[in-house]
Amino acid sequence: MLSSLFVAVSCVSQAASRPCTECERLEAEFLEARNRLRSLTRLRKLNAAEEKQLVDRVAMAIARAKEHEAEHNYESCEKGMVVE
Repeated sequence: MLSSLFVAVSCVSQAASRPCTECERLEAEFLEARNRLRSLTRLRKLNAAEEKQLVDRVAMAIARAKEHEAEHNYESCEKGMVVE
């Protein structure tokens, strides 16, 4: 389960070719959540509730970043711009 969240970093980090301030904030939020999960996992064995809370935090950061990316794509389409 954790490995799939770490693979998702490429989706968040490379989402926008020209990141806006919100993109940068969302990426920082994701990286902070991911790093906290990694650090605590390395330091000690987490109980199920702790692990779920940290994994949920990472997953929500990814979801917010993807939602924001979709808004960028929608705005580009509305303006008649080509989205790659």
